[in-house]
Amino acid sequence: MWLRILFTLALTISLAEATALGNIVKSLKRELSFGTILLLRNENDADSCWTREDLPQDIPILNLNANQSLYLKQIFNSEILSIVCLNRSEGDTMEALYRNLEDIRYTPTILMTQSDTNLSALFEDCRYHKMLNVLALKDFDPEFVYSYRAFPHLQMVKRRVSHIRRYFEPQLRNMQGARINALPDNIMPRTVVYRDAQGRRQMTGYLAHLTENFASTLNATMNICWEYAPEEDVINKTAMVKLSNDGFVDFPLVIAGPDDFRYRDIIVMEISSWFLILPTEANTPRARLFSKTEAYKLMPLIILLALVLSYAQRLEEGLGPSVSLGSVWEYVLHGVLAQPLLLPHGPSSRIIYVYGLLFFASMLSCSIFNVSLETWLVHPPVDRMILSFQDMRLEQRKILLYRTEYFTIQNMFGEENFEKIRDIFEITNSSKYFQMMRGSMNPSYAYPITTTLWPLLQLGQSRLTRPIFRRSKEMIFDPLVLMTLPLPKDSIYRQAFTHFHLRTHDSGLYTLWFRRTFKELLVMGMMSYPVDNSSEPYKDLVWGDFIFVWMLYVGGIVASLLVFLVEIFYFKWNQNTTNN
Repeated sequence: MWLRILFTLALTISLAEATALGNIVKSLKRELSFGTILLLRNENDADSCWTREDLPQDIPILNLNANQSLYLKQIFNSEILSIVCLNRSEGDTMEALYRNLEDIRYTPTILMTQSDTNLSALFEDCRYHKMLNVLALKDFDPEFVYSYRAFPHLQMVKRRVSHIRRYFEPQLRNMQGARINALPDNIMPRTVVYRDAQGRRQMTGYLAHLTENFASTLNATMNICWEYAPEEDVINKTAMVKLSNDGFVDFPLVIAGPDDFRYRDIIVMEISSWFLILPTEANTPRARLFSKTEAYKLMPLIILLALVLSYAQRLEEGLGPSVSLGSVWEYVLHGVLAQPLLLPHGPSSRIIYVYGLLFFASMLSCSIFNVSLETWLVHPPVDRMILSFQDMRLEQRKILLYRTEYFTIQNMFGEENFEKIRDIFEITNSSKYFQMMRGSMNPSYAYPITTTLWPLLQLGQSRLTRPIFRRSKEMIFDPLVLMTLPLPKDSIYRQAFTHFHLRTHDSGLYTLWFRRTFKELLVMGMMSYPVDNSSEPYKDLVWGDFIFVWMLYVGGIVASLLVFLVEIFYFKWNQNTTNN
């Protein structure tokens, strides 16, 4: 008799619980956008927590037991609603849930529990494993749904099903001042650690502004882990990753390539490249600008015009072709140099056509010469541009490297190729010294840099008439670098931070914080507007600038005198020979 009553009571409670689950799933279809339902139970449990009628007929169902484990994010999809039966072996079933929801711990989850389950301990375990979207149903209490608030401290919430408008409330919408632990890498301009007037350690940088504003949108408190942050050196990436995985740091404020972090929770912050910047080469002296016009290249044109004009004149006179140019050279030289000349009397149309070509050639050559020379006088070309590492060796230039970058570049080039250029690299073990030299744009060295810092240095050179550093388009270490920010495994902030980061890019806030960082570094004296004292912004032409013209002028006069003396000598010699 008692067994029949107990069986009837258990069946009634089970049906009531199933009915409550069915109503919740129907409501969740309107609240969430899941495309799959994951059913998880212990292998020894029957399907007493649900019936087929409780689940939608038009949604795929993945039925697993506690002994099965899949990486659902990669194999299946991530839009999942998970329902877990915890009748027996609660610990094993929850461990199986954590394994199957790796990298998607944000998945909405319904826990079907027994009446004697300690929900506070269960929710604490869910929070420890970074599962915030969790509901619990008790078998003897189907009218109520249990959940928890994770911030500022764990608090269990009991709600009546009939009064619920939203089952899964966003936990990160209001963290009520809970702390978010961050650790800066102290690499300018991302994060810069300094001391204020009172001697307290502070942090700035565009990545610091980003995370501080992110924390404020969640109503959280940004806490800097100063005990792990070195004051004057760069923190080791491996140490940052370990602190992050151990739960001491929520946001390791470091940006590097995806290969530097051997786990999947990374967020692409920037698309960059890694290249070399080097001191701008010296300009070509004004005295050599005339030689750079390469006027000698006009000689084939002059010879061709002289031959054509000579043939045309001889044909006009009824003579045969000959290479004796006579006075034609004078016409051609005057024409090419855009000097006035006397045309022969009554020339034919063929001669006029040749002189027209001579006029067009003179106009074209003089225009090109004048434009080139005027442009070079205002914007002088580089005397000898450095285009390769071999050119750097010839010019005795050095590249300053931080020790970690040195080994990275060595691996990129290979031992054999790197050995050929090893002598142009100079290594420093001090990150502060390296950043100080590069940030102040000390022209003693060339520096490797990414497109993250280079715009900041360009801002520093904006007041110069001529930049003292330029970007090399030939010496590029890596043309495409995905700059990523690592997060702890299954971080609860991943989705919220990804959306926030995209919105800051779209709204221009990211660029604003970047420029604000430059101004802050100027105030702190970590950056400055460099002054180029190597050359004056304007300089009048002097006699020495026309040395090439003077050489041509004097050389022409000397050649003319020599020709004149030869003609006199030849005349005297010819006269004496005739008399004899």
